[in-house]
Amino acid sequence: MAARVLPGSDCRVRRGRRHDLGAVRTLLGTDDVPPKLFRRLLADLGADVYVAEDPGGTVVGLVSVAYARSLMQGGGAALLDGARASHAPVLDGLIAFAEERARRRGCRRLAAWVAPEDGALRAALLRRGYHPGELLTADLAAAR
Repeated sequence: MAARVLPGSDCRVRRGRRHDLGAVRTLLGTDDVPPKLFRRLLADLGADVYVAEDPGGTVVGLVSVAYARSLMQGGGAALLDGARASHAPVLDGLIAFAEERARRRGCRRLAAWVAPEDGALRAALLRRGYHPGELLTADLAAAR
């Protein structure tokens, strides 16, 4: 898929690449993204990682979506694993892009994982008509 312009901005969205790791870490505000994990996510056919670039080529946003088959949903389901952007219009565009990608992959539902401290993502999702639901989580011991 070629890069395309995000609605409401002058940014282009494209698949994430290995060399985007530094920019992704900056957007996430952490160095806790191991290069090996990032490479695996980029290669995983059950996930999408896309970045938004401004006209100068600087990465200013990212969105990550995981896909699964769902017996309960009667087809595909998607989880918006996260989205970050330097500006609200870019964040809104990335969410719209993720919704479109999920639809094209046959998903009937897109749920969003939103950390309690991620007010910008929560606000963007609510503006788009998402509603709070039940997502029960448990921290599991690290894989060995």
